[in-house]
Amino acid sequence: MTQKAFLNTLMPLQPALQLVAERLLHSEADAEDTVQEVVVELWEKRDELAHVRSLEAYAMQTVKHRCVSLLRKRKEIAVDDLSILEGFSDEEAAAESARLEEQSAQLDRMMERLPERQRMAVRMKYIDCLSHEEMQRRLQMSSENVYTTLSRAVSALKTMLKK
Repeated sequence: MTQKAFLNTLMPLQPALQLVAERLLHSEADAEDTVQEVVVELWEKRDELAHVRSLEAYAMQTVKHRCVSLLRKRKEIAVDDLSILEGFSDEEAAAESARLEEQSAQLDRMMERLPERQRMAVRMKYIDCLSHEEMQRRLQMSSENVYTTLSRAVSALKTMLKK
């Protein structure tokens, strides 16, 4: 599996995987760690995953099992008590994933409608997670202009979302 195919398949699933992990672990930080560990594990096994029918379902199951293992280590659940997994079917996970993919596609379409500088600023801030100093350097703008550009971009996105 190529890196691009892997990213295109798994990255849109991360919010759904995160949601399931948070529900099971009751901790955002532990959920983030668990999802990251699973993504790394799947990346390392990417050549072995060719036989897997649905990488999405496999990733969801892997996250669930990793959460249960973590809870067992903490002795928060009994070894035979798997009722914690009830209510998390693969179909529900797939539906949540589809919903999140549609929202992502909608956001991409809205981002394309932004002026270039605003689009670049939003990507740098919210996707690349760059600091304001790094954004200033890359955009060749003052701190105030970076804040203004981001503010206008977010405001424009909110307006588009309401329509």
